Amino acid sequence: MAQVDVNNLLDKAQSQDKDFRYMAWADLAHALVDPKTHVDGEVGSRICQSVVRGMEDPIGDVANMAQQCLVPLVARVQEEQLRRLVHALVARVCTERDQKDRERSGHDAGQQAAVGAKTVLANVESGPRAQVAVQAASELLQQALERVQDDPDVRLDVLDVIQEASVQCGPACKGAIPSWMPGLRRCTNDRRSTVRKRAMQCIAALSPHMDETTYNQTCRDVVEGLQGRPASQLGRQGRAIHLHMAGALVRHDGERMGTHVGDVLPSLLQCVREAEETAEEDEEMAVEQMELGIQAMEAMVRKCNPYVRPYLDEVLSVGLEHVKYDPNYQDDGQLDQDHMEREERAGSEDALSEEPEEDEEEDEYSDDEDTSWKVRRASAKLLSALVQSMPDKLCYLYESLTSTVLQRMREREENVRVDVYQVFVDLLRQTGVSELHSAKIPQKPGHYLQQALPALLQNVTKELRGKSPKGKLAALQLLRHLATCLPGGLEEHVHTILPALLKMIAEESSASNAKIEALVVVRLLLDTHAPQNFRRHVHDLSKVLFEATKEKYYRVTAEALRCCKALVKLLKPGPEGAESDHLDLVPQLYSCVLFRLSEQDQDLQVKEEAIRCMATVVSWLDKSIGKQVHAGLQVMLDRTRNEVTRLTAIKAFGAIALSPARDCINPLVQPLIEELTGLLRKADRRLRQAALHALDAIVRTASPGLDIMLCDTIIVEVAGVLNDSDLHMCAMAFSVLSSIIAQQPYCAAAVSDSALKPTFELLKSPLLQGSVLEPMQRLFALLVRSEQPETSFDSLYSMLVEAGKTAASRQQIHSVAKIIASLCTAAGDGACRGTVDALAEGLRTLDESVVLSLYCLGEIGKRRDLGLFSTSETMILKCFESPLEEVKSAASFALGCMVAGNAHKHLPELIAQIESSPKQEYLLLHALKEVIVTLSDTSSKGSIVAEDYSRILQILLKHAQNEEEGIRNVVAECLGKLVLMGPEDIVVELQKAAGSEDSNLRATVATSIRFAVLDKPHPVDQWLRPRILAFLELLEDDAWFVRKAAVQTLSSIVHGRTDMLGDSLPRIMPVVYKQTAVLPELVRTVDLGPFKHVVDDGLELRKATFECLSTVMENCFEVVDVGSFVTCLKEGIADHYDVKVPCHLLLAKLAETHGQSVLHVVDDLVANLEKTLRTRLKSDAVKQEVDRHEDLLRSALKAIHAISKIPNIEHQEKFAQMVSRTIWGNPAMMSRYDAVQTEGEPLDMMDLT
Repeated sequence: MAQVDVNNLLDKAQSQDKDFRYMAWADLAHALVDPKTHVDGEVGSRICQSVVRGMEDPIGDVANMAQQCLVPLVARVQEEQLRRLVHALVARVCTERDQKDRERSGHDAGQQAAVGAKTVLANVESGPRAQVAVQAASELLQQALERVQDDPDVRLDVLDVIQEASVQCGPACKGAIPSWMPGLRRCTNDRRSTVRKRAMQCIAALSPHMDETTYNQTCRDVVEGLQGRPASQLGRQGRAIHLHMAGALVRHDGERMGTHVGDVLPSLLQCVREAEETAEEDEEMAVEQMELGIQAMEAMVRKCNPYVRPYLDEVLSVGLEHVKYDPNYQDDGQLDQDHMEREERAGSEDALSEEPEEDEEEDEYSDDEDTSWKVRRASAKLLSALVQSMPDKLCYLYESLTSTVLQRMREREENVRVDVYQVFVDLLRQTGVSELHSAKIPQKPGHYLQQALPALLQNVTKELRGKSPKGKLAALQLLRHLATCLPGGLEEHVHTILPALLKMIAEESSASNAKIEALVVVRLLLDTHAPQNFRRHVHDLSKVLFEATKEKYYRVTAEALRCCKALVKLLKPGPEGAESDHLDLVPQLYSCVLFRLSEQDQDLQVKEEAIRCMATVVSWLDKSIGKQVHAGLQVMLDRTRNEVTRLTAIKAFGAIALSPARDCINPLVQPLIEELTGLLRKADRRLRQAALHALDAIVRTASPGLDIMLCDTIIVEVAGVLNDSDLHMCAMAFSVLSSIIAQQPYCAAAVSDSALKPTFELLKSPLLQGSVLEPMQRLFALLVRSEQPETSFDSLYSMLVEAGKTAASRQQIHSVAKIIASLCTAAGDGACRGTVDALAEGLRTLDESVVLSLYCLGEIGKRRDLGLFSTSETMILKCFESPLEEVKSAASFALGCMVAGNAHKHLPELIAQIESSPKQEYLLLHALKEVIVTLSDTSSKGSIVAEDYSRILQILLKHAQNEEEGIRNVVAECLGKLVLMGPEDIVVELQKAAGSEDSNLRATVATSIRFAVLDKPHPVDQWLRPRILAFLELLEDDAWFVRKAAVQTLSSIVHGRTDMLGDSLPRIMPVVYKQTAVLPELVRTVDLGPFKHVVDDGLELRKATFECLSTVMENCFEVVDVGSFVTCLKEGIADHYDVKVPCHLLLAKLAETHGQSVLHVVDDLVANLEKTLRTRLKSDAVKQEVDRHEDLLRSALKAIHAISKIPNIEHQEKFAQMVSRTIWGNPAMMSRYDAVQTEGEPLDMMDLT
């Protein structure tokens, strides 16, 4: 829009016609958004002046439209024009207002100006422009605050503008705070409560930006006000405003308040006690003070957690005492009796009709006059805060809280009762899944939970039978967490809980959300408890669930179908299944599910649940259903042809094909396979994977009856999947092909024609790994066993040899060798012997395929004793002298594997060779490693005699002192695997070696334990468990690389076998935390001539430690000291790049899984996160540096994104301001953040179990 048009609009805005003025302002607002509109100095000034005048328009709609021009205008005008605009608006705010003018114009121009000023401050860009805006308003606001007598509306609007400035332009307010504070302090003593509260909010909002002197003075004022000195002219109301202030200061800047907790918290405790003592004089004021004091304590618990911990007992005592504060019902027994009497009267119409209404009014206390519930509710929230923020004190909290919380579940006020239930829900959330055997161990959370269970369930059952909708939902939520927390632990109480749940589901008056929650609890009970616990309820349960599947609300129906799916285990035949009198329920169940399955006009969620339920019903109850089962299967087949439901239907057919009812789908095999093979050409990866899984299941069970044409179709379509773009799908495809050949060997020719070419192409891929290689080996073994001319041993062997010769990497050659070994083993002794002879001949001539020959000999030697060791030894040892590293490595592998084939005979010769050939010790040690690893994997304990164990151990301990880390790593793996095979003496010798003076030996021993502790129980555990702490004492070793090895071993043990550590992990963790510190003595400078390079030897130790902490957090968070853990993270996100990235990801994981633990310390992390996001690269940065920088930013943004999803994070002012400054105000960073949010969205992951 041209400049002349803007001037024209400004002229029209002065028109006498209100419609002209309205349209002019609307057009101007649109024009200012357009970047083509030029707003130079003269026009910008005129627009600002006109907008200010327009906001005084007597027509409210016109004034509001003029105000809307401020948002785009703030970003367009120059700084001088912005200053004048803010000055003009604030001047009108601070001007005394005439009541007659207000009545004449119909609106308050000063209040309209206040709204405009707040709009400008909310939209001004942070930095210099925000500074200009605050400076323009500062002096006028100060003068308005200093007036002794002022219009109350003016004072409120001034305080509103100050609060908006402090929230939106906080850093820019630092210079104005000293001039504002005297006036704000006077306002806190104003006779009007609205002014006092508004002033308190302003001071709290400014507190993060105060200097230390001002902040300390503010805290002292609060403490003195809480203590009543000097005496306030407002009396007890003055103390209330200081209670408000204390809570607000904590919420706005918990980190700074932390150092003042020692002064403020005792004063809060004193205020609460004094208020309770004076409750008889003025109950309303006492209740307000107690509520405010307890709310301030709650904020301290959440925001200043480390500083509040020394006062835990006092704070907990206040919460427990005041959650029972009910002066109108002093006796808890009387409370329970009255509560029960009210329920009985509410549930009996006859009783109500017999009692006169006037008697009720005389005898019963009116809740409208009682505000004590506010104290009880604040106390319940305080207890929840303690539970959420102190998971390490869980056992103590259980012991202290349980009795009182159970008692208060009989609370007469509905909202308070819901919050009391929430306290126990928070306890359950912190407890997590408790194993039943741990519930019998004292000082464990599960033990306290089991003790409280009878009383808890009694309260829950009573609540479910009550009339309160909120109370029912709270009880159901608690039950849901209880069933999750104690799987199988409610079996003694099922007969009490289940009838109440079924009644709630069956009642028409029950709300839909209550029915859904009740159904969820029923499903959890069915899934986690044995069928015999439900025997007497089967008919009642079935009747209610069948009716629930007919509900109109789709979420209720879907959850009812999930329950029906869980119900199947009660009805299925067998020793653990249904009795004869329950089989009559099967046709009813089938009819209900079939009805929902057949319906077209229903929600997708219901359709999918109906398909899953039908698959389960058919899989286990097909014989009880009879011939009617085919009707349901036909409908499911139709669902595979629907784009919306086909994925779920395909998975359902795969499940049925693997179930006892697999024969049911035989009539549908042909159309089903045609549908599945067609889906393999689809782009949707989930569909193709589900189709392959279903095909594999169907081929395994129905293959003997498959038509040959149908098999050819499957083979052709499955072969099209074989490429390295998706190796997981390749593994599934090989499994399907193997299943076909195993069932119908004559199909081997078709597989050879269609699948061998892409298979050999796949062999060239550098991505080929065990998950694909193993099914590929099985396929070749089946091909050669099929005895078809097209798949003879000679033809397949020659093709594999050619593939090995053209392989580009050692990994590809090794893959080919594994397949050749599988082929030889499957072909029989004759083919195997001839192949070995040919390979041995290749070693004599040292042809171009010598590496392939060596790997083949090794892989074949693993599988059987070739009896050629004596003749091949010389040739293999000759290969050790080759100048090519790949030849020497292959020779070492071949020697070790062939020795493993007959270790009893050949191992002594290898040991002698190691002792007599020091120049070849590295290669021979690798060969020994292959022997030990192979024998330990195959559990061949009898293959090594005691004398050989001793000789091997001495050799390994000698080489464990080697200066080369590569040799020590090989030795460590050998020692670890040797522990799994040998006698206890080996563990004893390793324990002695852990105390050696040689640091290399200690590091090797520490690493070896990592290989000795397996993910599953092993007989050697009985020797390792009592000595494991002795090995972990190396965490405090003087040598950093020994500590690194010990940390890595601890991480491995925690990941797979926490039980090996017993109860010692909490004692180990403080030592682990110490390893995250940057140690100056490990930082050294290397002089490289033209420049110097700084080397940090401790970097690898810190990386390993943070990986260990991540493992500990995932597997046993209860041993983590949150304060120490977050301190480590705080230092880690300010460390080297290699430490920052894992720390960011660790912080994101902590925020996702234990968000409340992060919530109260997030202020400590903000500064380092912001520093990372503001890091800039040099102009000459190379691509590698750019990529590393992008990875660093992305990891930091992932942490921020995870933190932003924590409940109540919006109350963390520092975090919100950091996000606003660094992300929302930076388009490039915003783009990165959007990408991180997209990556973090949950995907519909495939479940093929």
